[in-house]
Amino acid sequence: MTLKKLFGGICCAAMAMFAVSCAQGVEDETWTAGVSGVQLESPAADSFTYSIVTDATGTEQVKIQWPIVVGAGGYLCSVWNVNDPANPEVLVDNETIDGAALYFPLAEDSSYKISVQTLGNAKLNNAAAAEATEYAMNTMIEGIPVPVTEDLGAFISKYIADNADVLAAQRASDPNFEIAFDLEPGATYQMAAVAECDLQPTRIRGDRQNKPAVMLTNNAYFETAGGLKIKFINIDASGLDKEKYGVITLKQNPNLELGKESSYHLTKPIRIEGCWVKEVLRGFYSHGPSANWAVYEFRMSDCIVQVNCKNNAAHKSFLYPYGGGKGQVLNIYLSNSTIYNVYDPAAMSSSAYFIQFGYQKGFAKAFGTANGIFSIQNCTLNRMTPNKDFGNRVGYEGTSAFQNTIFYDTYNIHKVLSRGCTKVLGGNILFCPTKGVAGDDSKNGYGEVLDPGFTTENLNKVLDFSQPNGGVNFAPVAGVTAGDPRWLK
Repeated sequence: MTLKKLFGGICCAAMAMFAVSCAQGVEDETWTAGVSGVQLESPAADSFTYSIVTDATGTEQVKIQWPIVVGAGGYLCSVWNVNDPANPEVLVDNETIDGAALYFPLAEDSSYKISVQTLGNAKLNNAAAAEATEYAMNTMIEGIPVPVTEDLGAFISKYIADNADVLAAQRASDPNFEIAFDLEPGATYQMAAVAECDLQPTRIRGDRQNKPAVMLTNNAYFETAGGLKIKFINIDASGLDKEKYGVITLKQNPNLELGKESSYHLTKPIRIEGCWVKEVLRGFYSHGPSANWAVYEFRMSDCIVQVNCKNNAAHKSFLYPYGGGKGQVLNIYLSNSTIYNVYDPAAMSSSAYFIQFGYQKGFAKAFGTANGIFSIQNCTLNRMTPNKDFGNRVGYEGTSAFQNTIFYDTYNIHKVLSRGCTKVLGGNILFCPTKGVAGDDSKNGYGEVLDPGFTTENLNKVLDFSQPNGGVNFAPVAGVTAGDPRWLK
């Protein structure tokens, strides 16, 4: 099921919209005819409808609508994200809307509370409604429950293989079709088999407030050729016999319907959100050794990933879209996350990057454009990597935005950015006790050289799922406002 099917009427074409606080309609005679000198009522909750629309920037928004209250002077509106009911997040705060529709940014697998109160109209002597109407909605799609007694990888692979024809027909009829696998809150799953999601866009979903754990063993990983989202799960990679590719790896023998053998296209995103990952021994994300993938989006948000990697050639890189030299990712977004390596930096090799792209000329050839985005926002990156360049040149003429991030023992950050890209830099902290901050980093505005005060205990601590924030604390010294926001609270 997709959000668009779930919500019903959808506007797929791009449309220009005003900001949330702006009027979405204009007052006309239908608002006022025959109604004066009364106290108005707020719209009934069962009269609200919602849909998904796309604005002129390509951003998906939720559109809430209600019937016009004749004689009203507008509406007072508020919206909260209530994924954590004890700590609601305000999205719209007492905004006056002059029409009968309200917009706010779409977030998947989220719950919302909307408040709408009809305002009075002084010209007509109409009083405001005594109370606001509250309306609840969510953006969940129906999920397939996974029994905790099942091997997670085997269960996912079998379900997708057994239903391949049905799923293919649904993808053909609805290009936004996704399926979701739901893990039990707080449960611990074993995963010794590769989770083969193949061409099917898939969500693997836990619970925000009580995350389940997945124990990777044997040589298991999550494999996709059609788009993958992993949300609200703790992943333990310490039990792997060896790590052949990455925790997330693209299919090595993809169906040729995805493109030519020289460039397989993955237009659906790969996203990991709200996850903790423990003891990554090799790399986190990989195109594998030879499949030349052109991936349109990789995104990591609100995660803690603990690595235990020597950074030699066999370990590849933390993000490894290289894939035989021609693999590429057009848009990469890292936000509000911590990635740290517990391996002794003095014993680390100098053979692996944090990120290794394919050949620089491959972007335009693979995507038809070289205008990609490489964004690192509000992150804490520790020992990524102290003895090697942060990455090889990104190789496109798009935008590279590194902002409000702590780069600790992370060397030669500037090497990852091509000469032709637009650089957006600001608010970063640089500190490299192993080799010192590279001169081209400190001199060219990549950040302020400052010791954030991280302790050896935390830098060397293996993630502990039973402890708050995994048992680590990368709160910087007073006055530093960069880094993963969880350490700034």
